[in-house]
Amino acid sequence: AELIDLSGHIEEDQPMAGSADETRLFANLTHEERGFQVKKELEEKGMDSETEYVTRHLRAEREGYEEEQPMNRTMIVSEHGPTHVDSIDHLDPTSDLSIDEMPLEWFHGDAVGVDVSHVEHPDPITVEDIEGELDKHDLKIQEGDIVTLETGNRRENYSTTDKEMKHRYNSKFVGLNEEAATWLVESGAKGIGIDSISVDHPPNIYPNYNFPVHALASREEVVIWENLANLAEVAGMRYTFSGLPLKIRDGTGSPVRAIGIVE
Repeated sequence: AELIDLSGHIEEDQPMAGSADETRLFANLTHEERGFQVKKELEEKGMDSETEYVTRHLRAEREGYEEEQPMNRTMIVSEHGPTHVDSIDHLDPTSDLSIDEMPLEWFHGDAVGVDVSHVEHPDPITVEDIEGELDKHDLKIQEGDIVTLETGNRRENYSTTDKEMKHRYNSKFVGLNEEAATWLVESGAKGIGIDSISVDHPPNIYPNYNFPVHALASREEVVIWENLANLAEVAGMRYTFSGLPLKIRDGTGSPVRAIGIVE
């Protein structure tokens, strides 16, 4: 089987939804600090302080690296920041389905990849757009399928440095209209993934903050993945999708390492 990476990086300054906190990464221990700690401890005990462990952790410094190299880093990352999956109680506060209570099989299974990158903002993804692509590749959505939507947004607009691209990624993306989402669910889809910050189309969100696709997902307990990547690699085919969450107690969502498995 071929494994296709469908995840973006967890990195600082990544574009994300306005409700998500910025990602932060910082080193809390460097190799040099650790090597020095152990070297001094061994010296004070009268033991050989040039062990393999010490020399390995001090190697970069002794070879003239200008910056200290991190050994351990700490992440501050939103449950809804990078490539992630939503819990049902993120959508509906009366639900008991936090991310750790959702069945694992909901995050893994048969999938259909659909390329809707021909749809351009401000137009939404419609039933006709999806049906046309399915017909072109002789595909049908079956009961329990996960449907992934390649819109081209990540490929064209994702950036951590270019403000114009980040603005387009966050606000000029293409999402589903309510009719298309309803059609997917009625056709059997148990999950929907997209390469944008939201499965909902922007004009359906702003200015009134209506989220009809998220509302549908809350009612029907449909799993939503957002900020996926490389979905063009699985477009036009049937494959296996796996996007497992971290086991965060009472989590409202989770970063995932999503992959496509192609036999």
